[in-house]
Amino acid sequence: MTTDDLIAALAADTLPQPTVAQRLARSLPIALAVSVAAFIAFWGPRADIGATLASMAVLKTVLPALLLVVAGASALALAHPGMRADRRLAVIGVFAGAVVVAFLFYLLRDGVSGLVMALSKPSLVVCLVSVPLLGMPLLGAILWSLSTGAVLRPRLTGAVAGLMAGGASASVYSFYCDTDMALYVIPAYATAILLVTLIGAWVGPQVLRW
Repeated sequence: MTTDDLIAALAADTLPQPTVAQRLARSLPIALAVSVAAFIAFWGPRADIGATLASMAVLKTVLPALLLVVAGASALALAHPGMRADRRLAVIGVFAGAVVVAFLFYLLRDGVSGLVMALSKPSLVVCLVSVPLLGMPLLGAILWSLSTGAVLRPRLTGAVAGLMAGGASASVYSFYCDTDMALYVIPAYATAILLVTLIGAWVGPQVLRW
């Protein structure tokens, strides 16, 4: 390396690098576009999507999208050791607790027989396969963005990244899902999102370690 090359390399190192949030803001929309394109190509929206979005069934689209936001705040904090992540992780716990309470309410109202009837549908397998598949581009983009930070807990951070990706992909998948019963949506979507979370927790230590 010549002196001029060394000077150029040192100068390049001083250039400002995109922050984790900036990388996430750039990569996530691209990954979301890939997931939406795949959704349109292989799934497509249900026939009565307009009426569905005008009913309470819209919650199965809104709540997973909200999980993306809540988990995103925790992921950014985990990528910056100087930021307090505990409180933001607690919000995820509150979110999960509210979902559990809602599930118990409907379970007590309709009983185990109602749960069995709700889950005895071929669409359950479709959900458990589709949400993780749609979440893979999102998970890749999120982990790539977080890898530029200083992650001290890669497995936890990977799991939170999985929550983000799972929430986003479940929200996309909801436009196809034609089953709106709470005793179906809550356990089916929660399990599908959990699968993406577990993948994130598994991949996280391999991608986020520095």
